[in-house]
Amino acid sequence: MNTVSLVFLALFTAWAVKVVARDMATRKIPNSSVLTGAKLIAAGLAAAALYTWLGHAGRVQSFLNANFYLLFAVHVFWSAAAGVILWYAEVWPAGDAKFFMLVSAALPLADPYLRGFPNYLFLNLLINIFVAAAFWAVGGYLASGFMSVAPADFFAGLRDDVKRRFAELASGRNRAAAALLVVNMGFLFLLQQVLSMEARGLVSRFFSRADILFFFMFILWDKVGAAFASRRWAVISGVCYALYFLLGFLLFRERLLALLAAAGLNVLKFSLLLFVGRFMLEFLMEKKDTVSVTAAELEPGMVLSSASARTLRENPVFDGLFEDCFKDGLTAEQAGALKGWLTRLPVRDPKIEIVRGRPFALWIFAGAALLLTLGRSIAGFLK
Repeated sequence: MNTVSLVFLALFTAWAVKVVARDMATRKIPNSSVLTGAKLIAAGLAAAALYTWLGHAGRVQSFLNANFYLLFAVHVFWSAAAGVILWYAEVWPAGDAKFFMLVSAALPLADPYLRGFPNYLFLNLLINIFVAAAFWAVGGYLASGFMSVAPADFFAGLRDDVKRRFAELASGRNRAAAALLVVNMGFLFLLQQVLSMEARGLVSRFFSRADILFFFMFILWDKVGAAFASRRWAVISGVCYALYFLLGFLLFRERLLALLAAAGLNVLKFSLLLFVGRFMLEFLMEKKDTVSVTAAELEPGMVLSSASARTLRENPVFDGLFEDCFKDGLTAEQAGALKGWLTRLPVRDPKIEIVRGRPFALWIFAGAALLLTLGRSIAGFLK
């Protein structure tokens, strides 16, 4: 079986390197390459199944038992769900999301004993991908500042940009609204704590790790974040808090405050993660690759910066046209509407911020290589 895994790893690596090279050259991952990767995984799975049959027939000593294929299906489900969410959340274009699904699905065939398989292996891969990419992007950006002609001016400008980002985050939200947002989020994490401790079976296993909830909320924050500030969610969380304290006092008094404290700690952790990762790190990572273009230069396929996407999404002129700004780039309809809006603005040569394509397939491949080499996510070494 080790021979099968090694041969599969060599072939899949050769395919992945070719995809990465093409993505770096063209900023695109064609569906034909995705199909080839899927065929390789199918062939590797068939070879493993053949060894399983031979093992049960007593012809080979090293083979995967039948339970592996059920676990593999669970892992593929999580990998596919994560890929779709990363695309829908406007983090990756469709090509990168598909490449991630295939790379993640291939990991157990290369090494069936990786930590986190089957339920959390996809998460370990994502941690490695984003941590490596963030360190490289931010480190490279700061290094370019040190090597610039006037480092003091570079970092002074960066400091001013960070201050403006702070101001943007604080605008339109008073302390009472911010506190209400935290309380509303707290209900969700409290529910996670209650279900993980009180439920049994599949429900308990699903909700046992808060980092899964962290991942989905972090990635989908632009889609779901506004719900926590809504009046409807405030009413729902208020009613549920009242029920929790009433039932908790009657049924699990000794655990009531412990669950509430654990939920509060998770809210604090997630708030820090959201602020550092989503608001500040994303801002710094995009800053290096952000350029401004005029209406004449704007074309379909260009990717809006996060700040531009938020501005256009909130602009009533577009009537929800920019509600979804996928990383695949502007559609022809969106580009046309944006050109028309820019030309009508009463300013000279108005511009919009876009982000030059970033070959993220390289980091997906690097994250998988780190996982196979280290046997765990980078975050595992911080525990």
